[in-house]
Amino acid sequence: MSDYINGIDTFKELYTDHFQAVWGFCNSYLKDKEQAMDATQEAFFKLYERLNDSYTKQNAVAFIYITAKNICMDILRRNKFTIEDAEKLKEELPSEDSFLEEIATQEMIRCVHAAISQLSGRSLEIATLALEGKSNPEIATILGISLNSVKSLKKGMYTQLRKIIGHKYIILFFACISLKKFT
Repeated sequence: MSDYINGIDTFKELYTDHFQAVWGFCNSYLKDKEQAMDATQEAFFKLYERLNDSYTKQNAVAFIYITAKNICMDILRRNKFTIEDAEKLKEELPSEDSFLEEIATQEMIRCVHAAISQLSGRSLEIATLALEGKSNPEIATILGISLNSVKSLKKGMYTQLRKIIGHKYIILFFACISLKKFT
């Protein structure tokens, strides 16, 4: 498939692949799930309005995040009314570094979810429970298997994930577990 946007099917693909990540990005700024949903939908709508065949998928993803950030900033500004609040808002607004860090975090989470969705059976169950922050003993209890079985199945799961996302990227899985940002 071409890197350039080629119509509604590519837009649907972008929407399906990135909506949850952009929503998480907006929610990290707004701390309000409904406002984050509205901001995400507005960002995708603006992309849809401007989309043409000169956009690459990378351009489109960058556009979505920048637009989402601007929409979130507008919402945060509208939510503050007094001069004192405006001064506080200046201090509270995320920096450019935190903006890029949050994009990286949300995209990392999206990639890990995509890889995990390719697992099956016990591997999928164990990965899901691990991402929920469950310990090996808790996983054993939930699944009704021994602790050694959990350890053995986890080893197999990591092997499967390495095949899916590459050996050096397995660290993404562990980073996502430590972030516990899968809500």
